[in-house]
Amino acid sequence: MGMRSAQGITRRLLESLLLALVAGTLALVALAHLVPAMGHPVFIIRSGSMTPAIPVGGAVVLDLQPADDIRVGDVVTLRLDDGAIFTHRVTRLVSVQGVADVETKGDANQGVDPTLTPLDHVIGRVALTLPFVGFLLAGLATPAGYATILLACLTLFAALWLLDEDEALVPTHVPSSVAAPSRRRLRFLPWAR
Repeated sequence: MGMRSAQGITRRLLESLLLALVAGTLALVALAHLVPAMGHPVFIIRSGSMTPAIPVGGAVVLDLQPADDIRVGDVVTLRLDDGAIFTHRVTRLVSVQGVADVETKGDANQGVDPTLTPLDHVIGRVALTLPFVGFLLAGLATPAGYATILLACLTLFAALWLLDEDEALVPTHVPSSVAAPSRRRLRFLPWAR
């Protein structure tokens, strides 16, 4: 493989990495900002209570559902009075003193949750699960995450620039008199015999 061929492969690889990085970052930004603006909240799963259905670090996209549409077996995200938010599966719908409640359980938990939750605390039903995307969303939400993405883009741009500079230094056509000295010219050198 010639030098030009290796540089061409390297260039395509670097360009592909840069494109994947930019496209992935834009997709994460869209997931974090545009999807919620369209009425589908996004939450990051921070515990293993719903494994294996939803792994730790997964992101869930919710459909906002009227309370009447919630059914046993649905995976829902709820907000408690103290502000805590969790995602569990509905195991039972009950009415206590005229208030509709849900009983929930994490798939990985041994038993149901210790208290019933009012049905109006349901934020929405899980419509889409994106394994491990929550880790990326959480990282992108920090200054260090933004700096990492920026540095990776700048590094790829610098590598492409250096590759361009290197290609500019390699002549496309080398005259035969310069390309390789003939053995005749080197005969006066003792080691060239």
